[in-house]
Amino acid sequence: MDYSIVLKLLKQESKSYEELKIVSNLDDNNLSKIISKLLNKNIIVQNNNKYIFILDNYILHYIKKYKPTLNDLYKNNKDTDKNKIDEVIDKLINEYKIFINSDNEYEIIKDNFIVGTIERNSNNKSFIKDNNNIYLIPSEFLHTALKNDKVIVKKTYENKCKVVKILERKNNKLVCEVKEHNNKLILVPFNGNVEIKLIVKDNKLLKDLIIGDRVYVVLNNNCDENNTVYVDNITKIGHFNDEMNDAISIAISKDFDIDFPNGAIEEANKISTFVKEEDKKNRVDLTQENTFTIDSIHTKDMDDAVSIKKLPNGNYLLGVHIADVSYYIKPRTKLFESAYKRGTSLYLDDCVIPMLPSILSNGICSLNEGVDRLTKSVVMEVNRNGKVVNYKIFDSVIKSKKKMTYEELNEMFKGKEVDSSYNAFINDLALLRELSNILIRKKQRQGNLDFKSSDIKINKDVLKNDAIVGFENRECEEAQKIIENAMVLANEVVASDFNKKGLPFIYRVHSNPDDMKLDNTMNVISNIGSKLVKVEEMYGQKGLQKILNEFKDSEDYPIISNLLLRSMSKAKYSTENIGHYALASDNYCHFTSPIRRFPDLVIHTLLNIFNNDYPLDNQNLEITEMLRDIAFYSSYKERQADDAEKDYIKLKMAEYMQDHINEEFTGIILDIDKDKVFIRLDNNIKGILDFSGDFLKSFDINYSKKYLKCNYKNQLVTLGSKVKVKVTKVDIPQKEVYFDIKSIVKKVNDNKKLELKKK
Repeated sequence: MDYSIVLKLLKQESKSYEELKIVSNLDDNNLSKIISKLLNKNIIVQNNNKYIFILDNYILHYIKKYKPTLNDLYKNNKDTDKNKIDEVIDKLINEYKIFINSDNEYEIIKDNFIVGTIERNSNNKSFIKDNNNIYLIPSEFLHTALKNDKVIVKKTYENKCKVVKILERKNNKLVCEVKEHNNKLILVPFNGNVEIKLIVKDNKLLKDLIIGDRVYVVLNNNCDENNTVYVDNITKIGHFNDEMNDAISIAISKDFDIDFPNGAIEEANKISTFVKEEDKKNRVDLTQENTFTIDSIHTKDMDDAVSIKKLPNGNYLLGVHIADVSYYIKPRTKLFESAYKRGTSLYLDDCVIPMLPSILSNGICSLNEGVDRLTKSVVMEVNRNGKVVNYKIFDSVIKSKKKMTYEELNEMFKGKEVDSSYNAFINDLALLRELSNILIRKKQRQGNLDFKSSDIKINKDVLKNDAIVGFENRECEEAQKIIENAMVLANEVVASDFNKKGLPFIYRVHSNPDDMKLDNTMNVISNIGSKLVKVEEMYGQKGLQKILNEFKDSEDYPIISNLLLRSMSKAKYSTENIGHYALASDNYCHFTSPIRRFPDLVIHTLLNIFNNDYPLDNQNLEITEMLRDIAFYSSYKERQADDAEKDYIKLKMAEYMQDHINEEFTGIILDIDKDKVFIRLDNNIKGILDFSGDFLKSFDINYSKKYLKCNYKNQLVTLGSKVKVKVTKVDIPQKEVYFDIKSIVKKVNDNKKLELKKK
């Protein structure tokens, strides 16, 4: 049956049945059959008694049947403009209906294909999610795809799959180190968990490089069944011995730009370095107020300042004044685009990869002492129960009276003498401490969950070229908590204000934990040695808070805090307000750090846009759609920054322990996961058990209940168990330290008994 006559006619112009019959010279029987089949395949549709040709569906059907190349499509559609064919192909690709395979053929995305993003678990296994199913991607089937890449995979067997197409590289820069193999220079991925072989097309690209140089190559979207990338470009970063090269290499590998675009730098250089009189127009002048900043002694980019007074009615008037970065950095500028691309500032020890050029972040946008600065102020009247009974959000100008430091304030709060310049602020600090304690008690009543911080500080010896001498927990002391409580309150007020007005917004949200995960976690906590009497399977914030509070002074607190934290989803940015579970807050956002977080800058921009004017509904929808994309991307950049910080600490720990191989230490079992047992030494070094060691041969591992059980005697090693270990090896590329357990130190069991209240 010849379809071509009918298709050719309908490609030219829509026609009725009678018109087709006349011009095609087909009898009723043949014409009816042809039309029926074309309708069934959606190649044509009927409208107002006329048949209309659908090029999209025709090309889709042709690809499904023949797997053609682009030239094949052109040849088969000689009567169709090539540009029109290209448009349809692009549309079908963007809709994830077709893709180009490794033979440059177009192929249909079938039911056994999945379009998604590659993720990695704690054991460095790659996987992809499809609805509620997880499909593992064996390393040999990654075909050069990396974590966070958007790909098409084909299901193979037993919940496994292979990559058949890389749609988008989330980060197309692959950091490598130059090494020697068989007397030749080669490139080896800097991250040890990247399963890619690199072959340099032209050795001339290597001519100016030496062993130990760090470089990056720009990847294309090509798939390769041998996991091989053929390198045709190399950009040098520096040598591994260079100062801060580790930090820079990790930053690039996590999709952070090191240099700002020329256009952004040009815009930054044009911005005034001081506040001019015209800048103060329509702003409330707070320059005479007793405002001050409290930050780390090393902080140069100060986003926030505070002021406080006691009102005649006994309430507190708390002012939180945030640098008005949005005044200088407007949408659709190079600076705004660059800030969006970076998403956040990245802090890797002494190396800072800022979101904004330092001329701004440390200059006109920073609330430096003794100079006028533009701010957005949230002034709140807070009663003695910690409730905000009144507030105002407005543009202002301040002059910080002092840069206070956490270090000095914490010394003062412990009764030690500090610089006399603090004397003028004694009353203000006393009020802040009072209010901070009130806010802490309020949050406790609401069910706020205070997890143990996992931040690590690297200690260095300045007399030995800043050599690393140890690692310690970064504690959140009273001065930090005072500022944190003030900022949390301001964030809640701004989020609540937008929520009440029903305006488009970016919230900071944290969903309720999964009950099944939480129940499993409770069983693990019981195995540690503390009996939890469960009233029912559901747990509320107060129940979790009670557990954290009860174990606050226990040696198991970091482990229990970590277990509970891991049973929950991560906080993220969203245009949908579901509240913040861990903070026990109905409305929350990030508003207080616009120098170093893009969502904060966006919220400041939203304040400028609305400024008490409510846009039309269609404008709201358009803004919300843009905010949805910003929220998704900002959440991704935040995770990348977290990963970079963890990688940097792990690398420094591995380098530090290279000099301690075969030495013995005391530590605790931190976690037991599939294929891995994590240990933290008393000196805060983290590593994993070496499964080739002798000790583990006599133990079975129960991954679900998280314990090791001896085969020949009734001995359990649970989370929190103290062990003596020997350092067996260090793997720098994988950033891992390996231990072998030499003996078990008996753990004191306090047998706490807790009853969880109903949700």
